[in-house]
Amino acid sequence: MERDRVVLVHGLWMNGIELAMLEHRLRTEHGFDVAKFSYPTMRADAAEVCARLAEFAGAGCDDPGRVHLVGHSLGGVLVHRMLGECGTRYTGRSVVLGAPLNGSRAAVNVARMAALRPLLGALALAEIAEARPRQWAGPAELGSIAGTVPMGTGQFFAHFDEQHDGTVGVSETQIPGLADHLVVPHSHFGMLLSHDVAAQVAHFLREGRFRRQ
Repeated sequence: MERDRVVLVHGLWMNGIELAMLEHRLRTEHGFDVAKFSYPTMRADAAEVCARLAEFAGAGCDDPGRVHLVGHSLGGVLVHRMLGECGTRYTGRSVVLGAPLNGSRAAVNVARMAALRPLLGALALAEIAEARPRQWAGPAELGSIAGTVPMGTGQFFAHFDEQHDGTVGVSETQIPGLADHLVVPHSHFGMLLSHDVAAQVAHFLREGRFRRQ
């Protein structure tokens, strides 16, 4: 029997290696066929990346309802954008992890520093370095997971007056129209190593909601 396909999308400055544990768990413990989509985070154009992601996600799959996406950080923002532009092509579910869908306070502050602004790259500058009131109105269900362990470089560039994962604030991961939103006790990168987070991702992809105790 053919497995449902999950496409993982990495975040800023990453190449997908950090997704290895999540990939392994989704494949071996939860029965998904998993592929990783990679893109040059520092020099890519968002529209071009989203077009490539749409093509990559559907390659070799005849059933759009069996293609799911999982994006971490900036990768989650790109998943949201791609689905908004190609939403009728993919009707599977998607989960974003630590994704600043409302924009990133840390990125906004870095962008204001002339010496550090180039470190973000054009893609992050366009997608997360400004407050952007996104929403979700696509046909597919979208879930968002936020972390609350403050370990990450973002906290050095932003004052968070709320719970955060060290890089992204909880409110930055919430937008209208989400099918579900979950807060977990993990840091921005720690959630990628978590057995429980992998299980929550798998549960949402199958049920359209996160598991509640």
